[in-house]
Amino acid sequence: MQFAKVLPMTPYPAQTRYVRRACEQLGFRFVDLDDGGGYLFAVSDGAHEFVSGSAAICTWPLNSAHAFGVSRDKHHTNTVLARAGLPIIPSRLFFLDERHVKMRAPGRERADALEAFAQMAKPVFCKPNTGSHGDFAECIGDAASFQDYLGRVARHYEMILLQPALEGHEYRVFCLDGEALFAVRKAEFALTGDGRSSMRELLRAHNRGFEGKGVSLVAEEATLAALHLRHDMDGDYVAATGERLVLPGRRNLSAGGDVDAFNTEIPAALARLALGATKALGLRVAGIDIFDTSPTRDLSALVVIEVNGNPGIQALEAIGRDDLIDHIWQTVLTRAVAEMK
Repeated sequence: MQFAKVLPMTPYPAQTRYVRRACEQLGFRFVDLDDGGGYLFAVSDGAHEFVSGSAAICTWPLNSAHAFGVSRDKHHTNTVLARAGLPIIPSRLFFLDERHVKMRAPGRERADALEAFAQMAKPVFCKPNTGSHGDFAECIGDAASFQDYLGRVARHYEMILLQPALEGHEYRVFCLDGEALFAVRKAEFALTGDGRSSMRELLRAHNRGFEGKGVSLVAEEATLAALHLRHDMDGDYVAATGERLVLPGRRNLSAGGDVDAFNTEIPAALARLALGATKALGLRVAGIDIFDTSPTRDLSALVVIEVNGNPGIQALEAIGRDDLIDHIWQTVLTRAVAEMK
Protein backbone atom coordinates (compact mmCIF):
# COMPACT_ATOMS: atom_id res chain seq x y z
CA MET A 1 0.00 0.00 0.00
CA GLN A 2 1.24 3.47 -0.88
CA PHE A 3 0.26 6.82 0.53
CA ALA A 4 -0.09 9.81 -1.77
CA LYS A 5 -0.80 13.39 -0.81
CA VAL A 6 0.28 16.62 -2.45
CA LEU A 7 2.23 18.62 0.10
CA PRO A 8 1.23 22.31 0.32
CA MET A 9 3.15 24.95 -1.57
CA THR A 10 3.93 27.76 0.85
CA PRO A 11 6.68 30.37 1.17
CA TYR A 12 8.01 28.56 4.25
CA PRO A 13 10.08 25.35 4.43
CA ALA A 14 8.16 22.45 5.94
CA GLN A 15 9.93 22.45 9.32
CA THR A 16 9.38 26.19 9.70
CA ARG A 17 5.68 25.73 9.07
CA TYR A 18 5.51 23.03 11.72
CA VAL A 19 7.39 25.15 14.28
CA ARG A 20 5.20 28.19 13.65
CA ARG A 21 2.04 26.10 14.02
CA ALA A 22 3.28 24.54 17.27
CA CYS A 23 4.09 28.02 18.58
CA GLU A 24 0.53 29.12 17.88
CA GLN A 25 -0.82 26.05 19.69
CA LEU A 26 1.45 26.61 22.71
CA GLY A 27 0.98 30.37 22.89
CA PHE A 28 4.68 30.91 22.08
CA ARG A 29 5.95 33.75 19.95
CA PHE A 30 7.33 32.95 16.49
CA VAL A 31 9.39 35.61 14.72
CA ASP A 32 10.55 35.28 11.12
CA LEU A 33 14.09 36.67 10.93
CA ASP A 34 14.48 35.98 7.22
CA ASP A 35 12.32 38.69 5.61
CA GLY A 36 9.50 36.24 5.05
CA GLY A 37 11.66 33.34 3.85
CA GLY A 38 11.42 31.38 7.07
CA TYR A 39 14.95 29.97 6.94
CA LEU A 40 15.88 31.80 10.16
CA PHE A 41 13.47 32.38 13.04
CA ALA A 42 13.19 32.93 16.79
CA VAL A 43 10.94 31.12 19.26
CA SER A 44 10.04 32.54 22.68
CA ASP A 45 7.78 31.55 25.55
CA GLY A 46 7.84 35.14 26.77
CA ALA A 47 10.74 34.66 29.16
CA HIS A 48 13.25 32.63 27.11
CA GLU A 49 14.13 32.71 23.45
CA PHE A 50 16.20 30.67 21.05
CA VAL A 51 17.07 31.13 17.39
CA SER A 52 16.77 28.31 14.86
CA GLY A 53 15.99 27.78 11.21
CA SER A 54 15.69 25.39 8.30
CA ALA A 55 17.87 23.96 5.51
CA ALA A 56 21.54 24.12 6.60
CA ILE A 57 20.54 25.02 10.16
CA CYS A 58 19.63 22.15 12.47
CA THR A 59 15.99 22.94 13.23
CA TRP A 60 15.82 20.71 16.30
CA PRO A 61 16.95 22.78 19.33
CA LEU A 62 17.46 19.70 21.51
CA ASN A 63 20.41 18.45 19.45
CA SER A 64 23.86 19.65 20.45
CA ALA A 65 26.15 21.20 17.87
CA HIS A 66 28.82 18.50 18.20
CA ALA A 67 26.37 15.59 17.88
CA PHE A 68 24.74 17.17 14.84
CA GLY A 69 28.16 17.93 13.36
CA VAL A 70 29.28 14.31 13.59
CA SER A 71 25.98 13.06 12.14
CA ARG A 72 26.43 15.25 9.05
CA ASP A 73 29.58 13.33 8.14
CA LYS A 74 28.55 9.86 7.00
CA HIS A 75 32.05 8.41 7.33
CA HIS A 76 32.44 9.70 10.89
CA THR A 77 28.96 8.42 11.70
CA ASN A 78 29.87 4.92 10.51
CA THR A 79 33.02 5.03 12.63
CA VAL A 80 31.05 5.93 15.75
CA LEU A 81 28.38 3.28 15.08
CA ALA A 82 30.96 0.55 14.44
CA ARG A 83 32.74 1.48 17.65
CA ALA A 84 29.40 0.98 19.45
CA GLY A 85 29.08 -2.48 17.91
CA LEU A 86 26.19 -1.57 15.62
CA PRO A 87 25.82 -3.04 12.10
CA ILE A 88 26.75 -0.66 9.28
CA ILE A 89 27.33 -0.81 5.52
CA PRO A 90 31.08 -1.15 4.77
CA SER A 91 32.26 2.12 3.25
CA ARG A 92 35.40 3.64 1.78
CA LEU A 93 35.98 7.39 1.74
CA PHE A 94 37.69 9.23 -1.12
CA PHE A 95 38.48 12.87 -1.86
CA LEU A 96 37.76 14.37 -5.26
CA ASP A 97 40.18 17.30 -5.30
CA GLU A 98 43.65 18.07 -4.01
CA ARG A 99 43.00 21.29 -2.11
CA HIS A 100 43.80 19.65 1.23
CA VAL A 101 45.88 16.70 0.05
CA LYS A 102 48.79 17.47 2.41
CA MET A 103 46.46 17.38 5.39
CA ARG A 104 45.48 13.72 5.05
CA ALA A 105 47.02 10.29 4.80
CA PRO A 106 47.54 8.74 1.35
CA GLY A 107 45.16 6.23 -0.20
CA ARG A 108 42.04 8.37 -0.42
CA GLU A 109 42.52 10.29 -3.66
CA ARG A 110 40.57 10.14 -6.92
CA ALA A 111 43.02 7.63 -8.41
CA ASP A 112 42.49 5.42 -5.36
CA ALA A 113 38.73 5.67 -5.86
CA LEU A 114 39.09 4.46 -9.45
CA GLU A 115 41.19 1.50 -8.29
CA ALA A 116 38.76 0.62 -5.49
CA PHE A 117 35.79 0.83 -7.86
CA ALA A 118 37.50 -1.53 -10.31
CA GLN A 119 37.95 -4.11 -7.55
CA MET A 120 34.42 -3.94 -6.12
CA ALA A 121 31.45 -6.07 -7.16
CA LYS A 122 29.15 -4.18 -9.50
CA PRO A 123 27.05 -2.17 -9.22
CA VAL A 124 28.69 0.02 -6.60
CA PHE A 125 26.63 2.40 -4.52
CA CYS A 126 28.17 5.87 -4.50
CA LYS A 127 27.12 8.93 -2.51
CA PRO A 128 28.58 12.20 -1.20
CA ASN A 129 29.92 12.03 2.34
CA THR A 130 27.90 15.07 3.41
CA GLY A 131 24.94 14.93 1.02
CA SER A 132 21.25 14.94 1.92
CA HIS A 133 17.90 14.18 0.24
CA GLY A 134 19.60 11.42 -1.74
CA ASP A 135 21.69 13.95 -3.68
CA PHE A 136 24.02 12.11 -6.08
CA ALA A 137 23.25 8.78 -4.40
CA GLU A 138 23.60 6.42 -7.36
CA CYS A 139 24.31 2.80 -8.25
CA ILE A 140 27.15 2.77 -10.79
CA GLY A 141 27.81 -0.31 -12.91
CA ASP A 142 30.90 0.33 -15.03
CA ALA A 143 34.12 2.31 -15.17
CA ALA A 144 32.95 4.83 -17.78
CA SER A 145 29.83 5.65 -15.76
CA PHE A 146 31.96 6.02 -12.63
CA GLN A 147 34.28 8.47 -14.39
CA ASP A 148 31.23 10.47 -15.43
CA TYR A 149 29.89 10.31 -11.86
CA LEU A 150 33.14 11.65 -10.43
CA GLY A 151 33.04 14.59 -12.80
CA ARG A 152 29.44 15.41 -11.94
CA VAL A 153 29.70 15.10 -8.17
CA ALA A 154 33.08 16.86 -7.87
CA ARG A 155 31.42 20.14 -8.85
CA HIS A 156 29.35 19.98 -5.67
CA TYR A 157 31.10 17.81 -3.07
CA GLU A 158 34.64 17.17 -1.87
CA MET A 159 34.25 13.58 -0.69
CA ILE A 160 32.35 10.46 -1.68
CA LEU A 161 31.70 7.04 -0.16
CA LEU A 162 31.81 3.77 -2.07
CA GLN A 163 29.65 0.96 -0.71
CA PRO A 164 28.32 -2.41 -1.83
CA ALA A 165 24.86 -2.06 -3.36
CA LEU A 166 22.39 -3.75 -1.02
CA GLU A 167 18.84 -4.92 -1.66
CA GLY A 168 16.14 -4.83 0.96
CA HIS A 169 13.35 -2.92 2.59
CA GLU A 170 14.39 0.56 3.70
CA TYR A 171 13.01 2.11 6.89
CA ARG A 172 13.22 5.51 8.52
CA VAL A 173 12.75 5.42 12.30
CA PHE A 174 12.19 8.74 14.09
CA CYS A 175 13.57 8.94 17.63
CA LEU A 176 13.04 11.59 20.29
CA ASP A 177 14.69 11.53 23.73
CA GLY A 178 15.08 7.77 23.98
CA GLU A 179 11.77 6.84 22.36
CA ALA A 180 11.15 5.55 18.84
CA LEU A 181 7.97 7.40 17.85
CA PHE A 182 7.24 6.14 14.36
CA ALA A 183 8.68 4.26 11.42
CA VAL A 184 8.00 4.44 7.73
CA ARG A 185 8.96 1.91 5.11
CA LYS A 186 10.06 3.74 2.00
CA ALA A 187 8.69 2.74 -1.37
CA GLU A 188 11.15 1.70 -4.04
CA PHE A 189 11.80 4.17 -6.83
CA ALA A 190 9.58 3.43 -9.82
CA LEU A 191 8.26 4.97 -13.01
CA THR A 192 4.55 4.55 -13.77
CA GLY A 193 3.33 4.45 -17.34
CA ASP A 194 0.66 6.66 -18.85
CA GLY A 195 0.19 4.71 -22.08
CA ARG A 196 1.75 7.49 -24.17
CA SER A 197 5.20 8.45 -22.89
CA SER A 198 8.37 6.45 -23.34
CA MET A 199 10.40 5.53 -20.29
CA ARG A 200 13.00 8.12 -21.24
CA GLU A 201 10.27 10.78 -21.39
CA LEU A 202 8.85 9.69 -18.03
CA LEU A 203 12.29 9.90 -16.47
CA ARG A 204 12.87 13.37 -17.90
CA ALA A 205 9.48 14.52 -16.65
CA HIS A 206 10.39 13.20 -13.20
CA ASN A 207 13.65 15.13 -13.28
CA ARG A 208 12.00 18.38 -14.35
CA GLY A 209 10.10 18.37 -11.09
CA PHE A 210 13.39 18.80 -9.19
CA GLU A 211 15.14 21.41 -11.28
CA GLY A 212 16.15 24.37 -9.15
CA LYS A 213 15.52 22.57 -5.86
CA GLY A 214 19.15 21.80 -5.03
CA VAL A 215 18.79 18.05 -5.52
CA SER A 216 20.66 16.17 -8.24
CA LEU A 217 18.59 14.75 -11.07
CA VAL A 218 18.23 11.02 -11.56
CA ALA A 219 21.07 9.86 -13.82
CA GLU A 220 19.31 9.13 -17.09
CA GLU A 221 21.65 6.70 -18.83
CA ALA A 222 22.44 4.71 -15.67
CA THR A 223 18.72 4.38 -14.88
CA LEU A 224 17.86 3.30 -18.42
CA ALA A 225 20.70 0.78 -18.29
CA ALA A 226 19.12 -0.63 -15.12
CA LEU A 227 15.76 -0.69 -16.93
CA HIS A 228 17.30 -2.90 -19.60
CA LEU A 229 19.03 -5.12 -17.04
CA ARG A 230 16.01 -5.57 -14.77
CA HIS A 231 13.11 -5.53 -17.22
CA ASP A 232 14.71 -6.16 -20.63
CA MET A 233 13.32 -2.86 -21.91
CA ASP A 234 14.96 0.23 -23.37
CA GLY A 235 14.25 3.94 -23.06
CA ASP A 236 11.78 3.86 -25.96
CA TYR A 237 9.46 1.43 -24.19
CA VAL A 238 5.98 2.86 -23.62
CA ALA A 239 4.51 1.47 -20.43
CA ALA A 240 0.77 0.90 -20.20
CA THR A 241 -1.30 3.20 -18.06
CA GLY A 242 -0.65 2.26 -14.45
CA GLU A 243 2.22 -0.10 -15.27
CA ARG A 244 4.84 0.41 -12.56
CA LEU A 245 8.47 -0.45 -13.21
CA VAL A 246 10.75 -0.54 -10.16
CA LEU A 247 14.26 0.82 -10.72
CA PRO A 248 17.28 1.68 -8.57
CA GLY A 249 16.94 5.22 -7.29
CA ARG A 250 16.30 7.47 -4.34
CA ARG A 251 13.55 6.56 -1.93
CA ASN A 252 13.61 9.89 -0.06
CA LEU A 253 10.21 11.57 0.21
CA SER A 254 11.93 14.92 -0.29
CA ALA A 255 13.29 13.62 -3.61
CA GLY A 256 10.01 12.31 -4.98
CA GLY A 257 9.76 9.08 -3.01
CA ASP A 258 6.66 7.59 -1.40
CA VAL A 259 5.71 5.74 1.78
CA ASP A 260 4.88 2.04 1.57
CA ALA A 261 3.96 1.57 5.23
CA PHE A 262 3.68 3.59 8.44
CA ASN A 263 3.65 2.39 12.02
CA THR A 264 3.76 3.91 15.50
CA GLU A 265 4.08 0.41 16.98
CA ILE A 266 7.63 -0.24 15.86
CA PRO A 267 9.05 -3.78 15.76
CA ALA A 268 11.52 -4.28 18.60
CA ALA A 269 14.50 -5.00 16.36
CA LEU A 270 14.02 -1.78 14.40
CA ALA A 271 13.48 0.33 17.51
CA ARG A 272 16.47 -1.17 19.32
CA LEU A 273 18.88 -0.47 16.45
CA ALA A 274 17.53 3.04 15.86
CA LEU A 275 17.75 4.00 19.51
CA GLY A 276 21.22 2.49 19.79
CA ALA A 277 22.45 4.58 16.85
CA THR A 278 20.84 7.73 18.25
CA LYS A 279 22.47 7.18 21.63
CA ALA A 280 25.88 6.36 20.16
CA LEU A 281 25.96 9.72 18.38
CA GLY A 282 24.65 11.67 21.37
CA LEU A 283 21.58 12.92 19.48
CA ARG A 284 18.24 13.55 21.13
CA VAL A 285 16.29 13.86 17.87
CA ALA A 286 17.24 11.68 14.92
CA GLY A 287 15.96 9.92 11.85
CA ILE A 288 17.69 6.56 11.43
CA ASP A 289 17.68 4.98 7.97
CA ILE A 290 17.89 1.19 8.15
CA PHE A 291 18.05 -1.60 5.57
CA ASP A 292 16.45 -4.99 6.21
CA THR A 293 18.64 -7.24 4.06
CA SER A 294 17.19 -10.55 5.28
CA PRO A 295 16.00 -12.85 2.44
CA THR A 296 12.46 -12.98 3.80
CA ARG A 297 12.43 -9.34 4.98
CA ASP A 298 11.75 -10.46 8.55
CA LEU A 299 14.03 -7.82 10.18
CA SER A 300 16.63 -10.42 11.08
CA ALA A 301 19.48 -8.77 9.14
CA LEU A 302 19.40 -5.03 9.78
CA VAL A 303 22.11 -2.49 8.95
CA VAL A 304 22.20 1.25 9.52
CA ILE A 305 22.34 3.18 6.25
CA GLU A 306 22.89 6.58 7.85
CA VAL A 307 21.77 8.82 10.70
CA ASN A 308 20.07 12.16 10.12
CA GLY A 309 20.61 14.64 12.94
CA ASN A 310 18.21 17.11 11.32
CA PRO A 311 15.41 14.82 10.20
CA GLY A 312 12.48 16.07 8.18
CA ILE A 313 9.05 14.73 9.03
CA GLN A 314 7.22 15.56 5.80
CA ALA A 315 6.28 11.88 5.54
CA LEU A 316 3.78 12.50 8.35
CA GLU A 317 2.23 15.37 6.43
CA ALA A 318 2.06 13.25 3.29
CA ILE A 319 -0.03 10.60 5.06
CA GLY A 320 -2.26 13.04 6.95
CA ARG A 321 -0.70 12.71 10.42
CA ASP A 322 -0.50 16.40 11.25
CA ASP A 323 -1.55 15.43 14.79
CA LEU A 324 1.73 13.59 15.28
CA ILE A 325 3.71 16.48 13.77
CA ASP A 326 2.07 18.83 16.28
CA HIS A 327 2.73 16.45 19.19
CA ILE A 328 6.40 16.15 18.27
CA TRP A 329 7.01 19.86 17.88
CA GLN A 330 5.00 20.85 20.95
CA THR A 331 7.10 18.38 22.96
CA VAL A 332 10.38 19.64 21.50
CA LEU A 333 9.62 23.35 21.96
CA THR A 334 8.31 22.86 25.49
CA ARG A 335 11.44 20.94 26.52
CA ALA A 336 13.75 23.40 24.77
CA VAL A 337 12.47 26.45 26.64
CA ALA A 338 12.16 24.55 29.93
CA GLU A 339 15.85 23.63 29.75
CA MET A 340 16.79 27.29 29.36
CA LYS A 341 15.42 28.12 32.81
